[in-house]
Amino acid sequence: MTAKSNHQVNIVRIPEIEKHPNADSLGIVRFGGYQVVVKLGDFKTDDLAVFIQPDSVVPEQDAYSFLWKDRVAPGCPVPDKYRRITVRRFRKEWSEGLLLSLERGIARLAFPDSIKVYAVDTWMATGLDGKFHLVHEGDDVAEILGVTHYDPPEPGEVQRKEQFRRWPRSLRGWWYFLLFKLGIDSNWPTGGENERGPKNPPPVYDVEALKNYKDAFVPGESVIVTEKIHGSNMRCLFDGKKFYVGSRKLWKSEKSDSIWRRAVAVNPWIERWCRDHPGYTLYGEVVPTQTLTYGYTKERPGFFAFDVLSPDGAWLRPQECGVAQVVPILVNPGPFSYSDLAALADGPSLVPGAKHLREGIVIRPVKEREVRNLGRLHLKIVSNCFLEKDK
Repeated sequence: MTAKSNHQVNIVRIPEIEKHPNADSLGIVRFGGYQVVVKLGDFKTDDLAVFIQPDSVVPEQDAYSFLWKDRVAPGCPVPDKYRRITVRRFRKEWSEGLLLSLERGIARLAFPDSIKVYAVDTWMATGLDGKFHLVHEGDDVAEILGVTHYDPPEPGEVQRKEQFRRWPRSLRGWWYFLLFKLGIDSNWPTGGENERGPKNPPPVYDVEALKNYKDAFVPGESVIVTEKIHGSNMRCLFDGKKFYVGSRKLWKSEKSDSIWRRAVAVNPWIERWCRDHPGYTLYGEVVPTQTLTYGYTKERPGFFAFDVLSPDGAWLRPQECGVAQVVPILVNPGPFSYSDLAALADGPSLVPGAKHLREGIVIRPVKEREVRNLGRLHLKIVSNCFLEKDK
């Protein structure tokens, strides 16, 4: 299986605050694999704080209005891109995410009615649901605060939500309405460019951040490192009767003019490979995007495979299965070292014709295995230089 989502908003304890090397009024807080630049005086060692990871989207509340101030007219809805938490550099030091003190500062606005109720640092906080919740160190408060993971909408999703603004008018409609509400409606036939998927659809592909699982790999363990392509996730398979083309979450009909169907049209080897391997799912990235081209155009997109799922649930490397075009390989194989591999996240893309930074890297063990509370072991490191530009 793909990794379980761990994009959390955790209550963390502030360690010793380091002096910022280039600013007298700033400090650096490090925990896990992250570092955050803070204003001295906003935090104290052993304070409890809320840590919001990069690529989170905060709710449209006054507590976070500093993010979109002077970018959105008063009274207008604030788009996700302005509520997205990312990375920034302050005086040449990276700040990864947003840290809010429970004792002082804007977290008191995010938790307007929070009260310290016990000596063991347990807090009673009001969530978006208007109810009180007990929170303490280590808790995930994403749902309480209304913080979500940044996930760019795909074509068809808006149409899909519009269909549920009215109550269903048939038993079938109520069935799909229930699936939608439960979040398991991956085969919902939205019409237009989207269609119903295969009977047993392959999983949506996700890769979690290594910074959240720094101990998942054993030092020196033999690993393979590939470039993380910044594209549109695609999955394809032939079930023995029909060839399916899907984006990350939806399935695209043959009449669709989406970039996923165009990628298959200009790369006919994709369908040939799938028909030669019935039941196997081919995962990859389609380029270009709005920000990075990799030397391709929307009319003639490119495709880079990064994984294959066999009918029996085994994950295979694409190059072992005769796939023609795969993501660039940086290490094949090599020993795991966090510091050495983290340095590989930055640098130019290795895709021929690309003239820009790589998004980052993906690390997987040579011998496939699973990790408790994670699932399949394959993790990413996203380049801070890339995130800084991707705003």
